[in-house]
Amino acid sequence: MELHWQLPAIIVCLQILLADAFLLQDDRKCKYGRIEKLLRIRCYDLDLKEVPQNLKTSVEVLDLSYNRIRKLKSGSFQKYTDIKFLMLYENMILSVEPGTFEPLTSLQEIDLSNNGLTTIPLELFQLPRLRNLYIDSNELVSLDLQALEKPIRAPLEYLNIANCELKELPDLGIMPSKRKLKYLTFWEFLKHNIFASAELWQLNASMNPLQDFKIDSLANLCHLRVIDLTKTQLSQCGCQQVTNHLMMLGASPQFVPVCMEALDIRECPLPYNRTIHSATFASCQTTVELNETRSLWLFAAGCFGGVCFVLIVLLFCVIRCRRKRAQRRLRNAQLRKPFVISPRNAINNRKPEDEPLHCDTARA
Repeated sequence: MELHWQLPAIIVCLQILLADAFLLQDDRKCKYGRIEKLLRIRCYDLDLKEVPQNLKTSVEVLDLSYNRIRKLKSGSFQKYTDIKFLMLYENMILSVEPGTFEPLTSLQEIDLSNNGLTTIPLELFQLPRLRNLYIDSNELVSLDLQALEKPIRAPLEYLNIANCELKELPDLGIMPSKRKLKYLTFWEFLKHNIFASAELWQLNASMNPLQDFKIDSLANLCHLRVIDLTKTQLSQCGCQQVTNHLMMLGASPQFVPVCMEALDIRECPLPYNRTIHSATFASCQTTVELNETRSLWLFAAGCFGGVCFVLIVLLFCVIRCRRKRAQRRLRNAQLRKPFVISPRNAINNRKPEDEPLHCDTARA
């Protein structure tokens, strides 16, 4: 008797457990959505071991963070060429095959932080639209940039290399670089307002030892406005030189370690001959001016071309309308019956069965 009453309760519990299992399975799938009209796919915290290949190829924002991806293969993003924002932080990425990021020519931001990388994939620096690069909290102890093609093509604006066990700042060449504007269409130019393109203005190198830091490494960054060197092991002289350099640039030394005491010039020479007065800094400024000039000319040429195109379209529409009006008048004139004025012509053209005209009757 008791079993008879307990059986329905057991069935109900089993149904609830099965329903929860199905809901849990649905929650483990990648979720689709829109963010600022961009197609976003969130594959967040799904224990993925590789990049899924069954997603919509038109994805523009892809979140693969908090997974168990250990290796990025050359074909991982071959199908997703429209990606603009890529999140890969908090994975177990140890290696990246060459050519993995080459198809991502539209990529603007990538986050590779909190992984096990020992070097930065060099192809990232050649992506034509990459502006923000987060690669902090990796083990970049043996960072080798000897094979890096300089100047880089990527128009970097923000670089985060914090907590990477770096002993010195990486040499990326002159920033801004001589960016090839042919990779941008005119509408992209208007959209992004690239009058000061390819300028690295914010660098986060905090929580690195920087024991081999040299003030010369800042000569390439003539557009630098913010640099974070907190929790580093900068020497007293290095701290003073960085502070002086930033003040000369008009940047804020807010995130530079506080210099405990001012050192004499003989102990710590002023950095200006090695930074703002150096040939490297002058070359960087020349590149900035060249980029601005090219951008201005491109903008002017685009505006002129746009105005010419509009005028040509208007002229074509006017000519077409006039031609149609003339054809319509000619067609109406051909369909209209002739109006006879001369009685003589009326007599000559009159058929026998026609009634005599009033003018002819008057003549008779």
